[in-house]
Amino acid sequence: MTVSGGNDEKMFEEVCSTNFLEFSFGNRSYSEQIADAVRKTKNHCAVTVYLKELKHSNKSLRVVWVQHDFGFLGGSLGCAEGEKVTRAFEYATAQKMAIIVACKTGGARMQEGTLSLMQMAKVSVAVESQRRARLPFVSILEDPTYGGVSASYAMQADVKIATKGVRIGFAGPGVILNTMFEMDQAAYDAACPNEFQSAEFCREHGALDLVLNEHSELESTVFGICMALLGKKSFSSLSLPAVVKYQAPTAEEMAKEPDYAASRAITRPQYADFRDALFYGYIELSGDGQVGSDPCIKGGVAFLHVSNDTDFPCIVIGCGKGHTPGEMQAHNYGMPSPAGYRTAKRLMEMADRFHLPIITFVDTCGAWPSFRAEEAGQSEAIATNLRIMAGLAVPMITMVIGEGGSGGALGLAMGNRLGMLSQAYYGVISPEGAASILGRYKDEKHKLEQFPQDCYALAKAQNIYAYQLRDLGVVDQVVYEDSHETYNNFPQTLARLAKFLQDALIELSTLKPEQLVEQRYAKYRALGKFIEMDTEQRQATLRKLESEVSTKKARPVKPDTTPCRLVTYLANQVLHSERARFMGLAPPKVPTISPQAPAVENVSTKAITAKSILDAQGPQAMAKWVRSQERVLLTDTTMRDAHQSLLATRVRTIDLVQGAKAANTLLCDAFSFECWGGATFDVAYRFLNEDPWDRLRQIRAACPNVCLQMLIRGANAVGYTSYPDNVVVRFVELAAKNGMDIFRIFDCFNDLNQMKTCIDAVRKTGKVAECCVCYTSDITTSSVYNAEYYTNLAKELCDAGAHTIAIKDMAGLMKPSGVVPILNAIRAGAGDDIPIHFHTHCTSSASLAVAMEMTRQGCDIIDFAIASMADLTSQPSLNAFCAAMAGMPRDPKINYLALEPLDVYWMKVREMYAPFETGMLSGSARVYDHEIPGGQYANLFVQCKSMGLGDRWEEVLDAYRDVNQLFGDIVKVTPSSKCVGDLALFLINKNLKAFDILDPEKTKNIDYPDSVVGLFEGRLGFPHRGFPDEVTSAILQGKPKLTIRPSSALPPADFTKTQIELSDKYGVQLDDERVMAALLYPKVFDDYMNFCATNTAAAAFLPTPIFWYSFSIGQTATISKLPSEIAQKELGSTLESEEITLTLKRVGPLKAGRMRTIVFQVNDKEQHVEVKNPAAEGEFDGPMADTSNPNHLPSPMPGMVDKCHIEVGQSVVAGQELFIVSALKMEVKVRAPRDGKIDKLYVEARDKLVEGALMAVIS
Repeated sequence: MTVSGGNDEKMFEEVCSTNFLEFSFGNRSYSEQIADAVRKTKNHCAVTVYLKELKHSNKSLRVVWVQHDFGFLGGSLGCAEGEKVTRAFEYATAQKMAIIVACKTGGARMQEGTLSLMQMAKVSVAVESQRRARLPFVSILEDPTYGGVSASYAMQADVKIATKGVRIGFAGPGVILNTMFEMDQAAYDAACPNEFQSAEFCREHGALDLVLNEHSELESTVFGICMALLGKKSFSSLSLPAVVKYQAPTAEEMAKEPDYAASRAITRPQYADFRDALFYGYIELSGDGQVGSDPCIKGGVAFLHVSNDTDFPCIVIGCGKGHTPGEMQAHNYGMPSPAGYRTAKRLMEMADRFHLPIITFVDTCGAWPSFRAEEAGQSEAIATNLRIMAGLAVPMITMVIGEGGSGGALGLAMGNRLGMLSQAYYGVISPEGAASILGRYKDEKHKLEQFPQDCYALAKAQNIYAYQLRDLGVVDQVVYEDSHETYNNFPQTLARLAKFLQDALIELSTLKPEQLVEQRYAKYRALGKFIEMDTEQRQATLRKLESEVSTKKARPVKPDTTPCRLVTYLANQVLHSERARFMGLAPPKVPTISPQAPAVENVSTKAITAKSILDAQGPQAMAKWVRSQERVLLTDTTMRDAHQSLLATRVRTIDLVQGAKAANTLLCDAFSFECWGGATFDVAYRFLNEDPWDRLRQIRAACPNVCLQMLIRGANAVGYTSYPDNVVVRFVELAAKNGMDIFRIFDCFNDLNQMKTCIDAVRKTGKVAECCVCYTSDITTSSVYNAEYYTNLAKELCDAGAHTIAIKDMAGLMKPSGVVPILNAIRAGAGDDIPIHFHTHCTSSASLAVAMEMTRQGCDIIDFAIASMADLTSQPSLNAFCAAMAGMPRDPKINYLALEPLDVYWMKVREMYAPFETGMLSGSARVYDHEIPGGQYANLFVQCKSMGLGDRWEEVLDAYRDVNQLFGDIVKVTPSSKCVGDLALFLINKNLKAFDILDPEKTKNIDYPDSVVGLFEGRLGFPHRGFPDEVTSAILQGKPKLTIRPSSALPPADFTKTQIELSDKYGVQLDDERVMAALLYPKVFDDYMNFCATNTAAAAFLPTPIFWYSFSIGQTATISKLPSEIAQKELGSTLESEEITLTLKRVGPLKAGRMRTIVFQVNDKEQHVEVKNPAAEGEFDGPMADTSNPNHLPSPMPGMVDKCHIEVGQSVVAGQELFIVSALKMEVKVRAPRDGKIDKLYVEARDKLVEGALMAVIS
């Protein structure tokens, strides 16, 4: 806006911009820029100050007017501009004038350095001086207003005005784009709020008072605001004549019984109706001046017209509702938000500063009861208003014109005088709210009849009507309504209300500011009814009450809502599950129900298959049958290695069995289904809370027609360490007994000595011993892992009793060029009668081509996975292979289209396990560099994320490669691959490189992961070339190595003794299978048994979406055929076939102690559980170790305390193991750094830690 000419007088023209820093940049000096600006604008500064006369009607007002000129260096704020604006404020203050500042600027002027920044502070002190003098300051924000001006005096004004479309902000869009979005315009556009930094946006968010349609409205608006704020400042000796014809209420009107429901009639006059009829010149001042505006509470400056020559400026505030459904919705149904109360607070403080009376109109059912309002501080907003109103030094008059709902009404209602319309109400709670709490109803019919009557009775009993509140001293005057009037025409009600306001204003205007505060104090201090009793009276009353026999009716017995064990567990999962759906932690589109099993008839078959030959004639006959087949035979790995490779082995038995039933029919010609062993045994207990032996039995029952196959790690069985020989033998016997047909036996170093015990055990059971040649490196180029190496290995395996030979390409390193050399090498060592079985992974994307080449070159059996569980780090697609081979020599004769139901099923299953995906979107030839086995890749990625290293995954891949080279390029397959991965993660977490291990200065006082120490001790055996000596010395630090086969150094297990001890420990008779599990995984099995005992034994029967993500409110899940023993313990049910329906009905609000009530419906019965609300994300409650304090023992990594071996007061010696901290499968021992005594202990077993958490203090 530019000011008009005429008599407007320019001021302070002597102040001019100058290049005091001699600033120059880009071959152009600041002096030249100033000169150009002067020539362009005819001014020597970007600010002009005027003495201006504002005129409106027949009145005028002289003000100081400050105008930014955008043409002068973008209207920026430099030293000259700051000086001019400051002088303008000082002049206005001295002359007791209003000041108007029209801003149009890009911000502070960078050519003048830090001194330009200081102008913001300089002007601010002048603004505050004007403010203390109680003189008006109005800012006009023109397009654009940014940076230092926006962040100082433009937003410090009493009233801030703009016109539509003006751009306003601190950081301009370009600054935000370049700094926060790295110049990515698309990302900025996607995130940018609608109408960002527009005047309308700022008003909506409480930063502006007014947004006008046209510039032409500015001058009259500014005039009206300044006139109001500069109005009369004393109300003494005033006589206010009536402005409308007043008619006293009739006896009938005074006798009319109030009706609280009448206060809500939309035909009643409301705040806006009274405001427009009583006041003129109203200018609405919107927003809380900070971040919010409210659709309900509105206010501004206005003039109360009393007579032809008497007008009174005031601040008027009220709650709006609306007369139509649309208007009511727009006004949030008269329920104010915190922004509304803060808007009222700002206006009250403005009134106090400018000595203006305040008139408030109350009509609200109560403050807005919402999450948003509570987040924004509803209580604080109301409470602050009560305090502000208590100390106002100006008259405040309140009129309750409709509903006066609780604290929401009181937040505007602490007037020196309080009036109330006769049909209004004012109470602590609405009549309906009171009746809903206090009313007692037999049934819905009774409630329908009695509830309205209770509402009216309680309204009267609580004394919420005007005449009752007058008698209680709350209301000063009842203003009687003409019951026939509506908002369209209400002259008598208006006249009576006007008289009340006039009378109150006359009375209050005689009081000095301090008397107004004292009067208000006395008024509210006096409210309340109570009695006082001395000690003897209180004791006598108590004795009397205790001696009286209660005649109260016995309360009805509440239904039993005691939760069963399963519901207690589920309730805790609602809040505490790692991926709790209710807590917003589940993936956005993860399914809420499990997919149906494929609709396939499970028909019996008499076809000759590997399974039928094995069962009838034994493994040698089966091997001969395999070699006789013209077609290539297939193994489906979907139920084991596919989900181990893609989904971190997390697929649950309940989902596997449904797929197995369909596969038994659709893949009845398959050689085998791989479904057990590998990581599945450990993961089932550790993460899925289910028994892997049950899995094997269920899959066997679902697949009677196809061989089941497992992966067994030779002397390591299905573990990560060596076991006594008799444990391996017994494990094989139990696996065969429970349904296993084919044992794929391998050793992580291709060491026959580590496999021999297992081979012999399998042969004794009459099952198939499939012995592995673990393939690594590249046979065509490696001088270590060459054809001779594989030929000798194949011969050793055949001599040891192998029925078949498996080429185990665990990382997918085989290339088509290596197929002929590897097959020739195996045949050279094994002969022509031994079937060859090829296993690979698709990590590189080349494996389908390798499988095709293997088929062409005579490989007997090849591993694949169903298409929706194939590729990436899994096996090649079975569907694609069958389609590609159709009509070709060695066609497997499986119709790929017939597999669609199974493919669709697994696609839907995979969606439920989305969090366990590796994030790989395609294959990567980088596998030829890092050589990570496909089955390890997904687990390593999950482990990496759990340690907080997810953003360093690329570094982990490099570290894995480097650790392998450090170890001497070993064969990498479980468990040796786990050791490489553990050390890679450990080093990344410590910000070390692999070869830093050889530098004692960098690795002193480091405890390496147990798995790595055990590897170099020889507990997994040794590579055929051994480990590098310098690495062995660095890792073992003087510890001895094993010189014999690890298992032979272990004493035989005593199965009977172990069974007795464990049965006593757990209080149940353990079968042979669970005794075996305890021997293989002592801690993991112990955790599983404790979980079943303390949480639930029914976890394995829960639908997968519930198991991983728990419930959302209203979600229902069904459990079918829960075994009777578990049903009895978990639910009190004894029927195995009973279907149990569970629905999450409610998650209650936060209560004392951060507790919530979780309500489930189990079939038709409600069960309630009290659960503690979880701490905020990333929050750690414990103390952190002080790195400068040598007595503090920190956690070496994020994870969980597995074991705590110490107590407070215990003496320890340097190197003594104190704790074991684990993250997924990696364990690190925490040792004493020196001799000492445990002074304090901050953690215990199962506590979660962050890296650096204080574990103990050692003195």
